[in-house]
Amino acid sequence: MSQEAKNDWGAYSAGSFVDKTLYNIRRERRCEMMAEGLRWMDLKRWRALDQMITTPYHIEGFKLWGPMQSWYATGSLKYGIGDASNVSSPTLSQYLRPYEMTTTSLAYNGYKWAMAHYLSPIAIQHFLITSKDGSDVTTSPIYQNPGWSTTANTGALN
Repeated sequence: MSQEAKNDWGAYSAGSFVDKTLYNIRRERRCEMMAEGLRWMDLKRWRALDQMITTPYHIEGFKLWGPMQSWYATGSLKYGIGDASNVSSPTLSQYLRPYEMTTTSLAYNGYKWAMAHYLSPIAIQHFLITSKDGSDVTTSPIYQNPGWSTTANTGALN
């Protein structure tokens, strides 16, 4: 089970491993519903992304550094020079990390998860439409989902 879990978030619920039988059901659902766009919904419904709260997820591509490096001209691989970098540093991983080439990338330190991401934020327009004077969101009878702000253009609070 621990080997399967390395590459499948469906092996988790609330940050812990699920029962082997439940995992097999989830794996079968993954295979049966492949390419139907239900995987993201399943992972959120199963609360399978909790481990990303403390441990960021790093997207990795092909193996760039190591014995096979002779396929590439070493001089053309540039890293650690800001926005002019074209590959990620070998100190991060032997694999290319496309979102970690420059420190200005939003996912430079990996993707993190917040509990608020299990629910979508309610748009500010809905608060404004239902407010008493049409401009003060605090007078709206609608409440925001937990972890989200009623200020426009802000991310999750936690």
